[in-house]
Amino acid sequence: MAASLGHQRAFTATRCQSSRASSRRVATSRLAPAMQPRTSHKVRAIELDFSDPDTQLSVAGLVLGLVFGLGAPAWYINRTERDEERLEELRAINRATYQETGEYMSDDEIAKIRKPKWTDRREFVDDD
Repeated sequence: MAASLGHQRAFTATRCQSSRASSRRVATSRLAPAMQPRTSHKVRAIELDFSDPDTQLSVAGLVLGLVFGLGAPAWYINRTERDEERLEELRAINRATYQETGEYMSDDEIAKIRKPKWTDRREFVDDD
């Protein structure tokens, strides 16, 4: 508290001086930090040493993460779309078989054409 009172007295004393330099100094000290004149700073680029094993490992992890993070979902979507096309083909064959013979294809015949996926083996039960 005493330090802040001493600072306030010094500020008041500099404010009371009539010289132009002191009034500029007081006016500048009251400006918000964003309004004060900037000092020039050198902007430095990040220096990376690619011969360093830690840097190489980091870059490899970054590349693998991007490849698997973007590639795996895209591959899964592609496989799902292709499976939907196969199902439509299988349904068309099954309808044609029913119209010709009057019977649907057996599960073994369907499994030969399209192997069941793990999602096909799940049993959906509503236990609410």
